[in-house]
Amino acid sequence: MSINPKKRERYLPSGWYPDDATEIRSLVSGWTTLQNNLSACAIMAPHAGWYFSGDLAAKAVWALRDCDTVAILGGHLGRGDPILFAEEENFDCTVRAAVNDTQLLNILKSELKDAGIQEVAPDRDIDNSVEIMLPLAALRFPDAELLWLRVPPDFKARELGSALARAASTCGKRLAVIASTDLTHYGPNYGFMPHGVGDSAVEWVRDENDRGFINAVLSMDTDKVLGHARDRFSACSSGAVAAAIAFSFSDGAKRGILIGHKLSYDLHPDRSFVGYAAIAFVP
Repeated sequence: MSINPKKRERYLPSGWYPDDATEIRSLVSGWTTLQNNLSACAIMAPHAGWYFSGDLAAKAVWALRDCDTVAILGGHLGRGDPILFAEEENFDCTVRAAVNDTQLLNILKSELKDAGIQEVAPDRDIDNSVEIMLPLAALRFPDAELLWLRVPPDFKARELGSALARAASTCGKRLAVIASTDLTHYGPNYGFMPHGVGDSAVEWVRDENDRGFINAVLSMDTDKVLGHARDRFSACSSGAVAAAIAFSFSDGAKRGILIGHKLSYDLHPDRSFVGYAAIAFVP
């Protein structure tokens, strides 16, 4: 991947989300017409292609409170990996260009260093977990700056969430946080099928494995979130969720609200399928 130091270009093809701003606005308007603003300081949202989970992601983003900056936390990292950040000055969000909040980012790096977190590095990879949220954040908050971060599923996630709250307070900015993760990846395509195939497998993913992770998130227990994902393969980016929960606690959130939960199987029945959920963290 070649890096433009001025702008992080769009890399996902239109099959992930539309490449036309007008189409994006039309889709999102239909998904969010009845969505209440829950004044959430942070949300969890899925990051699959919009055909499968764009509606849930949009509803979650529209539940966020007004803000100056949106931090989008992705994942697809392993325990022990560094926290990754985008260093470009701007992001191509398709609906508009958005500024990288480098002031907040630099303060965040300092906060992490003070907390003993040295493993922080520029993100040089193509990854859907953050990019697919860019148009939603840019459309929901037309004047907001953005942060692009990817978070490993280990203790650094909690430290990052707390450091985000301190950094926002230091620079006097209202911050909202998006935690981007999909849930159970089940079936032969993913090498994970402990309950075989068929209806029993679908029910197990929906009612037990996904639900167990969702309940951990709703309880706002970061240890349970990280542990369930690790032991049950129930989320691909649990570090992002743990960081959002830690930020939410620091910001005064008291509970999580489930906005919605579904499986890709509901739209496209197949032996391999993925779970998606949207959750808002509110006072």
